[in-house]
Amino acid sequence: MEGGPVRRHSASRQHSQDLVYPALEDIDPSTKFLFTPHTVTGLLLGVLVLVYYSRALDPPGKTVDPLQAHQAAYYNVKHGITAVCLVFLGYSFLQGPSTCMIRPHPAVWRIIHGMVIIYMLALVFLLFQNADDARLLLKHLYPDLGIDLGERAYGADCRLYIEGHGVNWPVIRATLFDEFVVAHTLGWWAKALIIRDHALLWVLSIGFEFMELTFQHMLPNFNECWWDSWILDVAVCNFIGILAGMATVRWFGSRSYDWSGLSEQKTVMGKAKRSILQFSPHSWDDFDWRLTSSPLRCLQCLFPIVLILLMEVNAFFLKYVLWIPPLNPLNTYRLLLLALLALPATKEYYTFIDSEETDIFNKLGPFAWLATAVAVGETLVCVKFGRGMFPKPWPSTVLLIWGAAALTFASFMAIWAMRYYKVPAGEIKHKRT
Repeated sequence: MEGGPVRRHSASRQHSQDLVYPALEDIDPSTKFLFTPHTVTGLLLGVLVLVYYSRALDPPGKTVDPLQAHQAAYYNVKHGITAVCLVFLGYSFLQGPSTCMIRPHPAVWRIIHGMVIIYMLALVFLLFQNADDARLLLKHLYPDLGIDLGERAYGADCRLYIEGHGVNWPVIRATLFDEFVVAHTLGWWAKALIIRDHALLWVLSIGFEFMELTFQHMLPNFNECWWDSWILDVAVCNFIGILAGMATVRWFGSRSYDWSGLSEQKTVMGKAKRSILQFSPHSWDDFDWRLTSSPLRCLQCLFPIVLILLMEVNAFFLKYVLWIPPLNPLNTYRLLLLALLALPATKEYYTFIDSEETDIFNKLGPFAWLATAVAVGETLVCVKFGRGMFPKPWPSTVLLIWGAAALTFASFMAIWAMRYYKVPAGEIKHKRT
């Protein structure tokens, strides 16, 4: 195989994997340089770059003008924070933990791991600010932020037909040609590639619509027409995205993965194709979540669904409390970062719950741990900065429905657990003897 961890399976644990990097002589000669550790070289280059840009050997003189001194201090702080982030990403690139993801290169996922840590630390920093200061900090990233522009309410006019005027085409066109319709469908295609299970995907799909109904009195964005939520979103966009995603999953699962090195390709076209294939999966594992196999397994399978729902709801609350418009790049960066985080996090979590209970060395992987920490951090930011921004009381209907649902679910799980874990009387007697 070419430059990547060798998978070694234990007979007692089918889905658990240890990542062992091959010796340099086992790596394809054409790409050996890319997979050879260059930690000392990286350290020396990093020091030289840091010395040059920080002017450590040629410090600037003092500025007499107070205004220029203030501006210089501002830019020094800004550049210093940027340098801290880049140095940490450089460390992650060279020394970060390797995980189950090896394509296109393990170092890419080490950098992503470092980026998620920086995002988590930024959330922790925001937690120690007040709402106004947090919005001001974001304004340094994008000057157009820091202004409350309000949010679009999609359910202002839900009429499909107007008496005397016919079909309400303006509302229908505005909904169908909304800029987020395509992104919505692609998002569900990506979720299918990550979760790889029809049942869990539809639980997530229906669950988010209930989240919109639950928080409709808080966020105008969640105020959608019934046909927008249940027909356009669920029956069309979600259905197409899940269908296409699961078809892609089956295609990846049916492929034969026989990787030959770049030096083994005889033609330029073959080398180019092999280089492009480096950005495709090294192998593909189907996830057998076994949602209904036991009460514990059911709860374990529902945990990532709850976590994903929490992150999706957080996206809307973060925009609202921090005054970030929907089309601001910060929303796109967050979405892409969490999507890249979800790929290894889901695989690590699946391996964690699918391992034998007797494996004392089994632990939650770094990406899965970070995903949980980020979700909690985002939620705390929303709760702190959202205080006083939602004066409307909780609708009694919402509280009643969720109370009844929680009671029903708890009762069902209790009955299921009692029946599932009930030991026959004869077996008890046998154990006592």
